[in-house]
Amino acid sequence: MKYFDESVIALIKRRCSWRSYSDRPVEEDKQAALGTCISRLEPPPFGSKAHFVIVDVPQGKGGVKGTYGVIRGALTFLVGATMENPKAMDDFGYLFEQLILCATSMDLATCWMGGTFSRSAFAQKIGLQPGEVLPAVSPLGYSAERRTVVDSLIRLMAGSRNRKPWGELFFRNNFSNPINELSAGDLVGPLEMVRIGPSASNNQPWRLVLGSTTTNFFLQRTRGYDRFSSLDLQRLDMGIAMCHFELTAKELGMRGRWEVKNVPIPLPERTEYCVSWIREE
Repeated sequence: MKYFDESVIALIKRRCSWRSYSDRPVEEDKQAALGTCISRLEPPPFGSKAHFVIVDVPQGKGGVKGTYGVIRGALTFLVGATMENPKAMDDFGYLFEQLILCATSMDLATCWMGGTFSRSAFAQKIGLQPGEVLPAVSPLGYSAERRTVVDSLIRLMAGSRNRKPWGELFFRNNFSNPINELSAGDLVGPLEMVRIGPSASNNQPWRLVLGSTTTNFFLQRTRGYDRFSSLDLQRLDMGIAMCHFELTAKELGMRGRWEVKNVPIPLPERTEYCVSWIREE
């Protein structure tokens, strides 16, 4: 289903994280349009159930309540929940990123938040049910004229403008054969949109290995990152990568499907197989 009136490639390139917002509220028609995007979401690759709502949030003395002072000025948030299962985080990331891009198409600023917010505060707003978890939220609004000091420091520490080079992320047949833009063929667009995608602390944990008709997705875990949350936040990053790859491939006229396969190749340390995109003619 087509969610955007403009190129998804342009949206992915335009999106960036904002933690500093003006006091201009999000118009009712834009909230309604984003609600339509939510209602039109198609089932994610692994079929996990998730629901998303748009909520208003109060301002605290040090910023938006429940965000530990990280977000300033935002009046509205996108919040989502999903049932716990082994692939729920991948699916949630895949769906939530589509909504982030929907918001971007409406000229709304956003910011993926997987760790720096109070889950209990937002759980009350979304009506979290037994067995559900709240993986991420995002402010929705209009960026302030200048970033706050906190916002600027977070971007500096994460190296938000930097992305790993192709040779560290993408390979042919196995992890011993890195590829570049010249050897990627017509997959250069989907791969580049994966490369520039957002990820927790800008760790970019995705690794893709191309076969003859398959693109295999692997997660290379950041050492010690599991100490920051009981949820598998790097699986959210894999969902973002899957979203960017599939939407870009569709825009460029490529057809494919997601499938979990047996991929018998030696894996680097801390690396695990996730899923494959099978190209269809």
